[in-house]
Amino acid sequence: MRNDLRIVYLWINLAAGLLVAFGTAGCSPPIAASSPEGLKTQAAAAPTVADEPVPASSEPPANSAENAAIAASEPVEAPKANRPPRADRLPPKPGEAEKITFDDLNLQMQANIVYRPFMVTDRVQELDGKRVSISGFMHGAAAGLKGVKEFVLLKNTECKFGPDGQADHLARIYLKSGTTTKYMLSDIVVEGTLRIEPFTGPDGNTWSIYNLEDARIR
Repeated sequence: MRNDLRIVYLWINLAAGLLVAFGTAGCSPPIAASSPEGLKTQAAAAPTVADEPVPASSEPPANSAENAAIAASEPVEAPKANRPPRADRLPPKPGEAEKITFDDLNLQMQANIVYRPFMVTDRVQELDGKRVSISGFMHGAAAGLKGVKEFVLLKNTECKFGPDGQADHLARIYLKSGTTTKYMLSDIVVEGTLRIEPFTGPDGNTWSIYNLEDARIR
């Protein structure tokens, strides 16, 4: 009887390991199935399927809520799965914006939850209101192909804005008044003033935490 129980236990462990090994990591880097964290973690979401960008329009949606709802319905274009942006490792010159990455903004938030102020780290508090530059990818639902005034910047090509997305893995970009840009597939560097401005989606969950205001693409 003891040997039979041991065999059943081994089969259960093997099945659990296979489930973790074949899961998808979504926006975050995969955790090794053999690690304690890996055995406790399950894949959150399947990779985003590449899609055509939304048709061009002369003006973006009338308000931010409408813009957010449209953005959430369109996945980012992703030629390569889970592709990270190029890191800008050159030291800043005097007077330049502070160079950060989305690791600086990480609040360990899971998908489909509501933001609470206690989640903010000391590092994020330090950056709030500062001029920063950060690398990422433009979300596939930018309002048109040209004349884009605002968009969502993603940590990598697997991240989502909306349901099943992690709110601290993206930022809403508002370009400097009078300036526009075009939709781009490649990674970009954006400079702007960082603000903690949580945005709640129609589902009641927090879709984003950060805004970059008065921004420009470098």
